[in-house]
Amino acid sequence: MGLLIKISTIFALMTAIIVGYAKIKMPPAVWDAHILLLRPTFATSLKNAFSFLGGPINPKPTSSPPSSTYDLCPSSLSTYDGSSYPSNPILLSVGGLIIDVSSGSKFYGLNQPYNLFAGKACTRALALGSLDPKDLNDDLDGVPRKSVEGQVKFYKEKYKVVGRLKSFEECN
Repeated sequence: MGLLIKISTIFALMTAIIVGYAKIKMPPAVWDAHILLLRPTFATSLKNAFSFLGGPINPKPTSSPPSSTYDLCPSSLSTYDGSSYPSNPILLSVGGLIIDVSSGSKFYGLNQPYNLFAGKACTRALALGSLDPKDLNDDLDGVPRKSVEGQVKFYKEKYKVVGRLKSFEECN
């Protein structure tokens, strides 16, 4: 695979140099024909032609997407509070997204320091850095937007998003 990348890179650089020089020396009609060399479809065809050197260029992903999606009402989210882990995942909601924090069960599992967030919509508490149970909700009045965005970004990068939290209207 490394050899193929090197060949592709060298070819692309050589093409850019030749075509760049040719643009100065060639009339526009000839230039238009040569610009085809720089199109992505040509590069893909070239890469596929040399794929025997290192396998497929764009291999298909071997893992399938998650089979379960959790689109839950806040009352249903409480089922996933860590009390039935590992038979059920540990979930929480941040910014309307349902996050699977099971991989962090040492933090979010039963009797662990952040278990109070498990099974809850906790955007407010996380954005404020609060461990107060009264902040375990999605009321964002007085909460800096950047704090909310930072928490959403953190949880999306660290854990898997597995669904969304339904609104009150959707649940009734």
